[in-house]
This record gives sequence, C-alpha cells and structure tokens, in this order.
Amino acid sequence: MRPIRRSPWRWLLSGWLIAAGFDLFCRADEGAEGVPCATAGDRPDAPPPSFESDVLPVLRRHCHACHGDDALEGALDLRSASEILRGGESGPAVVRGDPDASLLVDLVARGQMPPEGADAVDAATVELLRRWVQAGAPAAEPIVRLPPRTQVTAADRGFWAFQPPRKADLPAVAGAARVRTPIDAFVLEKLEAAGLSFSPDADKRALVRRATFDLVGLPPDPARVEAFVADDRPDAYERLVDELLASPHHGERWGRHWLDAAGYVDSKLDNDLATIYDSGEAMWRYRDYVIGAVNDDKPFDRFLAEQLAGDELVDWRTAEAFTTDTVALLTATGFLRTVDDHTNEPQYGVEKRYEVINETVSMVSTALLGLTMDCCRCHNHKYDPLPQRDYYRLMACFEPAYNVTAWKIPKARHLADVPPAQRQAIDAHNAALDERLAAEKKLEDDTRSAARRRLLDARLAALPEADREGAREAVAVAATNRTAAQRDLVSRHAAALGLDAATFELPVADVEGALTDTEKESLAGWARNRETLPAEKRSYGRITALWDEGAPPVSRVHRRGVVAAPGVLVQPGFPEVLGPEGEAPAIGQPTAAGSSGRRLALARWLTDPRHPLTARVHVNRVWHHHFGRGIVATPGNFGRSGSPPSHPELLDWLAVDFVEHGWSTKRLHRQIMLSTAYRQASRRPATGDDGAAAGKRIDPDNRLLWRMNLRRLEAEIVRDAILAVSGGLDRSMGGPPVPITTPADGLSEAKAEPMPTSPFRRSLYLLARRVYPLKFLELFDAPIMAVNCTERVTSATPLQSLALLNSAFILAEAERMGARVAREAPADDAARIDRAYRLAYGRPPTVAEGARAAAFLVGQAVDHVAAGRGADEAAAAALADLCHMLLASNEFLHVE
Repeated sequence: MRPIRRSPWRWLLSGWLIAAGFDLFCRADEGAEGVPCATAGDRPDAPPPSFESDVLPVLRRHCHACHGDDALEGALDLRSASEILRGGESGPAVVRGDPDASLLVDLVARGQMPPEGADAVDAATVELLRRWVQAGAPAAEPIVRLPPRTQVTAADRGFWAFQPPRKADLPAVAGAARVRTPIDAFVLEKLEAAGLSFSPDADKRALVRRATFDLVGLPPDPARVEAFVADDRPDAYERLVDELLASPHHGERWGRHWLDAAGYVDSKLDNDLATIYDSGEAMWRYRDYVIGAVNDDKPFDRFLAEQLAGDELVDWRTAEAFTTDTVALLTATGFLRTVDDHTNEPQYGVEKRYEVINETVSMVSTALLGLTMDCCRCHNHKYDPLPQRDYYRLMACFEPAYNVTAWKIPKARHLADVPPAQRQAIDAHNAALDERLAAEKKLEDDTRSAARRRLLDARLAALPEADREGAREAVAVAATNRTAAQRDLVSRHAAALGLDAATFELPVADVEGALTDTEKESLAGWARNRETLPAEKRSYGRITALWDEGAPPVSRVHRRGVVAAPGVLVQPGFPEVLGPEGEAPAIGQPTAAGSSGRRLALARWLTDPRHPLTARVHVNRVWHHHFGRGIVATPGNFGRSGSPPSHPELLDWLAVDFVEHGWSTKRLHRQIMLSTAYRQASRRPATGDDGAAAGKRIDPDNRLLWRMNLRRLEAEIVRDAILAVSGGLDRSMGGPPVPITTPADGLSEAKAEPMPTSPFRRSLYLLARRVYPLKFLELFDAPIMAVNCTERVTSATPLQSLALLNSAFILAEAERMGARVAREAPADDAARIDRAYRLAYGRPPTVAEGARAAAFLVGQAVDHVAAGRGADEAAAAALADLCHMLLASNEFLHVE
C-alpha cells in the first residue's frame, strides 16, 4: 500500500469545515478503503477508531519496516493489539485510556518515530492514535495477555541475591554441644569444614559490657555488672538481654543505625564550616519517630511502609482530627526528606530538582535494596542486570511527591499536625487577630498624630505669620533629614514651639498631654488589646513530611542522565530482575487519601515475603552491627560488585525466619545474641591447632567467626560513654537538637544552653550536620552524609589520641569523673582506684594495675603540690588525671 499523501491546505480546510458542522471523509490514494478523518472524532457521538481498519493501516505504512515485517527493533512488535500492549524493551507501547503515558503516541508525536528520512506522520494521524488509546485501544481481535519483554536473562536471575531466600534445613555438626540456636549450626558447619571450632564463651564481665553497649550504646553500671556476675540462674544472660531490649535507650542505639542508612541530618545545606543554615524543617520529629518505632519493635514491613508511604496509608486531607497514629504516619515520611537539597535558592531550576530525586533513589536503593543504582542514571548497570529503564521506572514512584512541575522548596515541606481544614481555620483566626491589631495600631498612630497636629497648630500661632508654614513643614520632617534652612528655622523658633533642646522634636510628653480624655481611653484599650490579643492566637506544630503534589508528571528516561535530553516514556515500576519472571507487579492506583498510590505500591512490593532483598538486607545490617562485619561485608551492595556472603545459607535462613515471625527486629536481636557465635570470647589462648594459631593461619580475617571480633566504639558512643562514666550524661529523650558552636578553628562543641538543649545529652540529639559534624565525633569517624551511610569506617589516627589527651571536653569530663569517684568511694586510694576501674571498664583492676595506679596518684599529687596547689586540691587533680588516663585508653574505646 502506498503512503497516503495529503496537502496541508486540505487539512486546514477540513478542520474549518468540521468546525462548521460538515461531515467529511478522507480517502487514501486509489484502491484504498475510506478512512474517517482523525478530526471527525471531535464530535461527541463519533465512534472510537478501530485497530483493524484505522490504526493498523497507519502502523503498516509508517512503522512495520522496523517493528513488524523483517525486524523487531527494541523487541517491539506493532502488528497486533496484543503485541502493542505487551510492548518492547522500553515497556508497554500503549497504556489503555492514557495517551499521555503511551510510548507509541509519545514517540510519534515528538517525531522520533518513524526515523529521520521516512515519511513524517501528520498531526491528524497523531490525533487518531491518541483517540484510539483514549478509547481503551479497542480491537476486533481477542486481546491475549502476553508476558512483558525482558532485558533480564535467566542467567541474570540466577545470581544468589536476585533469588528469593530459601530456608535450608539445619546442618548436622560434630560439636553439637556448642549449638545454642540455629545460627550456631550454620556457623559451626563452616568452621568444622575449615578445621576450626568456636572459641570459649566470654567471661561474664566482658559479656555484660558487650551486650549493654550493643543494645543501648552505654556502659553498664557497676552495680548491674556485679549483679549479673553473681546471678547463677541458667537464664541469667537471657534475662539480661530481655532487660536491655526493653530499655528506652535501645531505640536510641539502634535508631542511630537506621538514621545512618536514611542519611539523617538536621541541617540539610552544609557547605560552610562557619555557618549553620536553617532549612526551616523540623527533621528531629522523624528522628524521634524512628527511636519510638525501634522501642516498640514495630514490624519492619510496617516500619518501611510508613516511611515510604505514611501519607498514603491515611486520609489526612479530609480528616476532622489527627490521631497520634496519623501524626506518626506523616512524620515517618521524613525518611524521604533527608537528602541534600539546595532548591530554596531561586537560581536552581529543574536540573537541581532532579538531583534531589536522584539522591532519594540512591538512598532508597542502598538502604532498602542493597543495590547501587547511581550508574543507571546514564546507562545500563555495568555489573548488575539493572537497565537504565528500571532506574527511571523506580524514580517515577517518587515523582508525584517530588513533582518538578509543582515543586515544594525545603522551607515549605511541612504539614501542620492538625488537619488541613483545621489549619485553615487557625490561620484565618490568627490572620483576623493580626488584622485587628494592625488596624488598632493605625488608629493609635492616627490619634497621636491628630494630637500632635493640634499641639503644633496652637504653638505655631505664636510665630510670625511668614514663618508658620515653613516651621510646620520643618517640624514634620525628621531632624536628621532637615535642610540647612529648615534647621535654622527650627533653631530660631525652638523655644516658642516647645521643642526638645537636644533633638529639636516635639516632646512625647507634650503630645501625650495634648490627648483628650476620650483619646486616652481609646489608647488604653488598644494597648490592653496589644498585650492580650496575641494570647488568643492558636497554634499547631510542624511535621516535615512527603506527600503527592499536583498531577503526576510524565516520566521519561533521561538520555545519558541529562535532564535536558528526555528520552522514552516510562511507567512507574521496579527493577525487573527482582520480580518473578513474566510477572509485572501492580503499580499504584490513586488512593482514597488523594495520592497516586505509587509509593504505597513500592512499599508493598518491597515487603512481599518473596522479595529477594528486603529481609536479607535488614538481617545483614543487624548482623553487621553485632559482629562488626555483615554476612555480606558490603551492606549497601548485594550486587555482583559487592562481597559474596560468608554464610549464604545462614543469611537466607535468618531472612525467611525474620519474615515468618512477623518481621520482629527485637526477636532477631535475641536470636543473634543468645547464640554461641555471639557469646564467644574475642581473645583465644594459643593452644596449637585448636586455638588462636590455627584460626589466624586458616581464617586471619575471622570471616568464619571462630572468635568474636574486637570492635571500636562508634563516635557517638565514645562521647556518650565518657559522659556516662563521668556522671554527666543527661538521659532525657527526644525533642529539638542540641545546637553546636561554629568556632573559627573548627573545634565545635555542644552549646551550653539550658534544657531542652542540654549540652550533656546523648550525641544522637546533637545537631546533625551533613558535612561538619561535632569535631570530636568527626575525629572518631562520624560519617559525612553525602547521601547516606550504609557502613561506617573505623580508623586509628593521631588526631584521635590528641583529642583524648587535650580536648576541653575530655579534660572537663575527667575532672567530673574524679569528683564522682571521690563521692562514691571511701577516702583511700585503693577504694577510689577500684571504683574508677569499675566505672570505666566494668571490672576491678588487677593487682599490677592497682599498684601502678596507686603510684601514679602519689606522683601526680606531688607534682600538683609543687605547682602551688593545696593538698586536697592536688589529690583531686591527681584523681582526675587517673580518670583521664582510663578514658583515653584502648580498653575504654573498644568492646571485647
């Protein structure tokens, strides 16, 4: 069939005639069947185009050379309605009822199909395609549901991380006597295969210190240590673990781990050491939500759903009142408001907005999926089966909320903690009060101006008539703005006008004296209102939240990652390799809450028990924080470029068991901590092939866990532990962050301000900066939150030692600890040394340590006396020096 060729003048004439009410039919060249003009469909009663008689001829003429006859470019077949709905590598070619979201219509309308050099498709034909799609893509042929085209092979799906986890049977081991939990069976199987075994259990003092730091992030109180050591009940350790899991400080400890993964900061923009920018957001409410959720052991699937789509789980827009749960759901979405965002500044446009979305995708993919997807912004992933299309399908899940066409700048990203209707009523009430106060302020000013004019008129009458108007004008001008002539005139008549000798203005007392009794009464009433009306204002709190804004935008691939180079349309969706073959998970439908439902669909997909990664990633993160290394040593990268699991069967068993038991993280903690693997000593005596020598030779990195890893405390826990043992720790929870200073030398400190911003609160509550955290924490490897942190580094640097020796913070806390020791121990050196060791290390000193410490106290006291201090002051200083030594030691900084 030859192409239909029409004159553009014919189309203009046709459009005019149709608008005038004529019914036209266009004909193809000779031999072709009559085809209704596309514009004829503008009539309300016009039947929808038919696929067989209207659309297929168009596709045959323009498209089948590349997509049907001898080739299927992009795996796209346009010869049948079923194949069109199936689509190609870029997804479905048509979305029934939605031409704006249909790839076929989009490419034809933008002139990208057919390719350059072929006959162009005219506007009427584009309209024909649009009407056909809008009508639901009707066809006479039966529509067959075909599996979507794939860019993922069976080999791709075979990679361990892309397979759903499976719960293997527990292995049989020779050393069954050491198996306390199923974890031990899997670990011991690997050890025995390598010719190794578990180390002996840690002693009770080491174990209580380890468990307490792990679960609450603070050193155990000496009394609790002694009680545990003396407890001979078989379940003493289980009781300890349960007690620690029930502590409110557990949420602070493990909330910090989650906040790392989320990239939590209080100060979003942080590109200047000396300046802390207020983004206008109350992110601390999200931090407190996380702490509460951890303490409540909120099921992890619900925890994720609330953070991804809390606003889509409740109809907050039309609610008459907000319950505590509603506020929590909205607060939870702060998870998606953590990334760097400069868009408060007007010079940043659409490209900067997309950077925010891109970083959000990066945070979500590493924190929840354990996949690095950044490179997919520009091209297919180099190592993993993640096409560029999948990146933009995932990004489309967030675009209705991060809507670049209806953008919310950071300062406007908050909701009230009351329903919208109630907020409007409160705003209207407050605005009415403001208007009333402003009106009364104007009446006050007008009343005093009238009195001033009367007073001035009376005094001007005493001046020569020639000077009256000039003097009136001069007095009306502020003294600093008068001309030389006006100043001379005022100076000459100042006494007659009663002007103040210093300012040459009418005295306020004189103006007040010129008021009438009625005016004074009115002014007094307005003054009372100025004092009382502000108290009548109503208020509401702010929630930094995420919600859909405006109509969902059209989502496209960005060619080479360039925003200004939009490519093909994409529909919201998920990485293909993570779903069952041939099964496209249902993407969101608009919710009753007035949202697109896309993020809720994402949450449900992530928490599907069959999902290959969600449970694995979380279980591995928990394991990582208990052992210092995950079963997968790269917690944010489960792909081919990441580390393979050291115990794959154990990881899968834990993941499946975690889901089967309600996604309970506290239960997971208990499983891990009650295992022999966790309870091992970190130091193992060298006893030939069965001891440390064999372990170091066969498994020097301890990947098989033949002993417990020695771990350095994280930055926040170092500071918190110092405050705890000194007696200075403020354990109050929640609320706005503690401000930090911005000195020129960069040695920032917590600001010494009263509650609720005590400088001695836990480090979790210090103002979290993106690039410039509190200097003491930075020295001990507090992360820089470029996006988020899935794994902290641990370094040993001279700066850490210098800080422990010389920082004002530790010197002050050592002195405070010395005072505490002096209060709590009798006034003899042996008792004080014992108390100091128990506070710092959870154990008494050895005989040798006690002797050295006693000699140290004597020597330091002598030195302080020589420096001019009295005996009592010298003894206190020496005790502070001993405490300083203990706080700066490796034993204090590490957990065995």
